[in-house]
Amino acid sequence: MDRLKLLAGPMALLFASVSLLPGQLHDQFMVDATRQLAPPARGRGPFPGSATPGHSADLPIRLDLLIPTGELKPDGTVLIDFRITNIGSELITLPVSIDQGSFLPQPPDTDFTLDILTLWLTSDAIRDEYLEVKGLDGQVHRLKTESPATSAELYGHSDDPQNFRALAPNQSIIVHASSRVALQPGTHSLTAHAELAREFIGSNNTSRPSRHATTRLIGTGDSEPQTKTLSTARPTAR
Repeated sequence: MDRLKLLAGPMALLFASVSLLPGQLHDQFMVDATRQLAPPARGRGPFPGSATPGHSADLPIRLDLLIPTGELKPDGTVLIDFRITNIGSELITLPVSIDQGSFLPQPPDTDFTLDILTLWLTSDAIRDEYLEVKGLDGQVHRLKTESPATSAELYGHSDDPQNFRALAPNQSIIVHASSRVALQPGTHSLTAHAELAREFIGSNNTSRPSRHATTRLIGTGDSEPQTKTLSTARPTAR
């Protein structure tokens, strides 16, 4: 029994570290998206987002960009946090799963909705990326990519309550993520952006059943620009 009591304290701290960052308030829930694979490029889309901080009417949030160290990894990416705070007067619900999951509904449902919260950056620090394409002339040409990159995507299936987190007024969640985009060292301005959309996914009752989806934008949010000095990691002295 005494051994169980001794283990109880360390185990409680271990589980707390899963959902809370150092110095984080207890009413903040943390989602770790650092290992999430980037989805296929979505084309030009509605990006890059507004340069003016704020939010749309249907998404009453304050979005903050937190950059703990500014130390660039060898691939040029940096660890960042997106903090989303409910600044409205009513409860809001946000998707928190890093796994998109299946597009098939859970029985006995035939239709469902998929909420998608997309988070990304704009900055003068983002490096240009190029694709090598072989042209009709037989030559290889370097073309600058125009597809905006994202930092994290959170999903919520309507038939799985575990995919969502309810935020009371003034409560926050933190999404811990990689920038995914390569950044240049130096002092730069960075801005975070958020978009919440809902896909309605249903079945076509035809001789060959198929799935169809329509998307509705719920709202967007933009952070205050943050000025940060980004630096490459110094080699360890031997």
